Amino acid sequence: MKIVCCSKNPVKVQAVREAFSSYYETFQLVSMDMKPHSSVLLQPLTTEKTLESAVNRIIAARKLEKADFFVSLEGGMGKDQYGAFLTAYVCVSNEANSRKISVSGGFRMPLPVKIYQKLENDRSMELGDIMDIITGESNVKQHGGSTAVFTDNRIHRKDVFKQAVIFALIPFTSDKYKSLENSNNND
Repeated sequence: MKIVCCSKNPVKVQAVREAFSSYYETFQLVSMDMKPHSSVLLQPLTTEKTLESAVNRIIAARKLEKADFFVSLEGGMGKDQYGAFLTAYVCVSNEANSRKISVSGGFRMPLPVKIYQKLENDRSMELGDIMDIITGESNVKQHGGSTAVFTDNRIHRKDVFKQAVIFALIPFTSDKYKSLENSNNND
């Protein structure tokens, strides 16, 4: 079985590896750099753009590679009357049904408005760049991420993504889900 992770970020790749390992003993995991594709955003600033970019990662990867599963993981943010927030979406698609994309995520983690405004004003930066400046560390996004920084290492970025990958896999792995989805009974 071949799985394409639509990212080269080691945290995202490890989340995909651990999620799929909970279902399958052996598989080949290929990671792809999706940044060169114009439909993939550097830093989405709305929930809609975050989801759109996650879907676009799968669409672009399908044109470049053959696989049994494609997995995209996209972190983004938003701002509304309750403040700024971090969010993420995970999309999973399989080769058997190229039009079916299962989506999970959409969680909300409060984010200082100053960070959102900085990214809104400087579109060349990502959240990871700002977290590196704030923490004085390098490659925060390839370690615990802003999630770990703001939860004092109680929750790491990989764990959030791993959970979202498992949720997105439900239509492909859960016999109960498939049975209910395919039943003609409207009970």
